[in-house]
Amino acid sequence: MMHSRSNIRTRGAAILAVGVLLLTACSSSEPEEPDDTAADPGGTSDAVAAAEAFLGPWLGEGDKNLLIDEPLDAPVEPGTHVVYLDVGTPVSAVMWGNLQAPAELLGLKLERIEVGRDAQSINSAMNTVVELEPDGIINITLDPIFFESQIDQLEELGIPMASGSVMNTVEFGLPEAFNGPDWMIANGEALGAAAIQRSGGAEEIVFYNVPEFPFSSYELEGVESKIGDLCPDCTLRVVDIPIAELGSTASDRVVSDLQANPQTEYFIAAVDEVQIGLPPKLDLAGIEVPGIGMWTAPPNYEQIGAGDQDATLSVDLALMMWTVLDQLLREMGDQDYEWPDVATRASTLTRITEQANVPEDPVVGYIAIPDYQDRFAANWLVE
Repeated sequence: MMHSRSNIRTRGAAILAVGVLLLTACSSSEPEEPDDTAADPGGTSDAVAAAEAFLGPWLGEGDKNLLIDEPLDAPVEPGTHVVYLDVGTPVSAVMWGNLQAPAELLGLKLERIEVGRDAQSINSAMNTVVELEPDGIINITLDPIFFESQIDQLEELGIPMASGSVMNTVEFGLPEAFNGPDWMIANGEALGAAAIQRSGGAEEIVFYNVPEFPFSSYELEGVESKIGDLCPDCTLRVVDIPIAELGSTASDRVVSDLQANPQTEYFIAAVDEVQIGLPPKLDLAGIEVPGIGMWTAPPNYEQIGAGDQDATLSVDLALMMWTVLDQLLREMGDQDYEWPDVATRASTLTRITEQANVPEDPVVGYIAIPDYQDRFAANWLVE
């Protein structure tokens, strides 16, 4: 198990004072009670209050709009062939499912290609994609570095690709993903603030990183930055969990890590799949360390609803996939578009979810814009 340690003590910057009450002790002949604020200069209450203030946009309140809210230049031709690259994770399966409704709405020919998790499998799968010569491709999380040669071939064929949760699309000549590095850093900051706020001011935190996901390092960057701002004296450990362990032994690795580091008060998971099946194993080990993750799968919502998982940073995966498809349609039609600022993008699609606001249907999950389907249909010129 790989451990690295990041001490936030040097990240300096005084904690923001938000709604701080200064307590004044009354004089008395009786012995004075210990002053917690004196033992804790700066006070964890300051950090918690500042975290709560920061998390305002991530509470899912207020009206939201589509990220690109303008009509296509022309309707989509029925039978348009779109390939989806499936990286084989549970969340990838959810995203494939979320593409079915818009594909039916538009009359698309939607095809799923499993790309595997090693270089040889990816290369073989991408060669197949090139041979299929689809009209467009949707890529979720697969790093373009693994199919650089096929990118050149696709460009020669005039086949565009839209991506989600891919951090380096522009470097490889692909369109910029709406949820690239800045988006992931912003949500990482929300995760860091949530760890402070939900724990009541934890000072020993661990981040479970999945190095094979390029976005994971950007989440970590945001977590480090925000915890450093809120709690300069906090300690953040970083533990790598290989992608191959997701859906199998990831939860066992978490249990082992928490057993070896009993000082840990809260954990953050780069992907919430790490928490699937974790609660009963923590109970069996006698561990009571809560945590939060991102990229929520249906079992995570079930665990939150049952009170077994503390929280998650929900991503509206349906809105995400309709948005990625919308971008692809504009790329296929050679139509100009522009993403809004990163704060708008991040807070539009994500929300802190706990037991009090967990979605009724764990498969549907968090819905940020209730009438998003009607809005997309109008923009796509569907009669």
